[in-house]
Amino acid sequence: MTIRALFFALIALFFATPALATEQINNFDVAIKVERDGDIIVTETINVRSEGNEIRRGIFRDLPRFYEQDGARFHYEYDVLTVQRDNRREKYDTETEGNAYRIIIGDEDVFLDNGDHTYVIRYRVKNQIRYFADHDEFYWNVTGNYWNFPIAHATASITLPREVHIREVHGFTGGQGATGGDFTVTTAGERQIFNTTRLLYAQEGLSVSIAFDKGVIDPPSASDIASLWWQRWGSLSVLAASMLGLFIWLYRGFNRVGRDPQKDPVFPRYEAPQGYSPAGVHYIYNRGGAEGHRALIATLMYLAIKGRITVDAADKKHTRLTRNSSSTSAGIDGIAPEDLAFETDLFGGGTQKTLGGAVDTGFTSAYTSFTKTLGERYGEGYFRWNLGYTITALAISIIVVVAAAFLANEWTWWLTLGLLALAALNILFMYLMPAPTEKGQKLRTEIEGFKLYMETAEKLQLNAVKPGSDAPPPMTTERYEKFLPYAVALGVEKPWTKHFEKLIPQEAANYHPSWAGISVGSQSFASLSDSMVSNMSSGVSSSMPQSSSSSGSGGGGSSGGGGGGGGGGGW
Repeated sequence: MTIRALFFALIALFFATPALATEQINNFDVAIKVERDGDIIVTETINVRSEGNEIRRGIFRDLPRFYEQDGARFHYEYDVLTVQRDNRREKYDTETEGNAYRIIIGDEDVFLDNGDHTYVIRYRVKNQIRYFADHDEFYWNVTGNYWNFPIAHATASITLPREVHIREVHGFTGGQGATGGDFTVTTAGERQIFNTTRLLYAQEGLSVSIAFDKGVIDPPSASDIASLWWQRWGSLSVLAASMLGLFIWLYRGFNRVGRDPQKDPVFPRYEAPQGYSPAGVHYIYNRGGAEGHRALIATLMYLAIKGRITVDAADKKHTRLTRNSSSTSAGIDGIAPEDLAFETDLFGGGTQKTLGGAVDTGFTSAYTSFTKTLGERYGEGYFRWNLGYTITALAISIIVVVAAAFLANEWTWWLTLGLLALAALNILFMYLMPAPTEKGQKLRTEIEGFKLYMETAEKLQLNAVKPGSDAPPPMTTERYEKFLPYAVALGVEKPWTKHFEKLIPQEAANYHPSWAGISVGSQSFASLSDSMVSNMSSGVSSSMPQSSSSSGSGGGGSSGGGGGGGGGGGW
């Protein structure tokens, strides 16, 4: 071999040497003492080879957090007693990750020397005996099946109380779910000693099972049984008890403040409630205002009919409003203060306002102030939301759900059913708890009667009655026009206008409302009225800021999970 070839061979050997060094568990020695109360004390002596690859500062040991028994999920109760490295106490931390109770051994500021290191982990686990009708059993996954390194050799020494009569001994090697028999077992006094007969690759482990006669290991104590019961049913019990308590509290609150006052019979009333504007009638009847802008449109019509403004809604996209020059402080009798304030805010110092086509901040401000005034004037005295009860119930429900989720070892369909029932309880009392005051109930009954009158005017034959009699007053153009804003406010402008056209068709045909700024032409006033309300609503909507929504995709998601049994790795 030439000197040149020898040089390159030495270089190749130099760079190949680190690759030949592998990290592994040289020996995994476990000693388990089974106590008479069913607890076990586990001492794991783990000798590892560190090469600075994965094992740099130390190792971590993952122990399973939960186990299945009798169709339920329970959590292990660990008590770490000591942790050592190379016969000295070693720093460690614990944390939970998925199904793993993790013991992280080592100091982030201290790096290990390459070579072999021996870790000793000693811990207690409560209640690890399985009780059957004719025997008891100890069944334990000795090494865990989720180590990142191969295990060259594993042993398990199980010490049972002296009086125990062993029936069967079994062991299993291989990956999760495997039933390999690569081990030997010997007896030494009270100990059963298992030794693996081959290397266990990464993700392989050793489990052991020992069955023995009943009577030596104490059965679960009352506190143990209570603890297991609480693990199994505690979350559902908290949810059920909280629901019952919340229902009782809400029902008592409903009896105290949520029941509606006695309601008088509803019969047709032929006049609008005295002293209330169309917007006020709308707000009280709908308990705070319905969707759409009917209160506003009714107010604009009302101001127009009173001669204060002119409304031109012939254009589908724009509604033009003109403040009449005669609109002064004079002639305001019967007009509600909130209507006059809205008129002032709407026009400011001008006489023209066009709604539609673009957002109008001045109009938005006037509309917002108008809505707020309606709430202040026609809210609390007429209707109680009783929000204190519903908000408190919602807050308690959130706390209960968080507590139930925290207590649950696993989420079951029973808990889902309880959660749905809790949500239904909140929704039910959100509907039941609001209630009108006696004043509000009386006025709302009057409004219902007035609405009934406008809906059924034709059936009452209003064109056939005589003025001054006890019968309903006859339909006239003035009467129709007077109540049209109220009909719009209550959503019955269509039947009210049709009654007007049918009861006095000649007057209806000749009706040319000067306040509307448009002519009837060949179309019926019913269709014109419908178009006017629709066009005004469109103009109002387009003058206000519109909400927007957005969505995103691509790169924003994440997935997680992964329980895991015992195992470990280096860090």
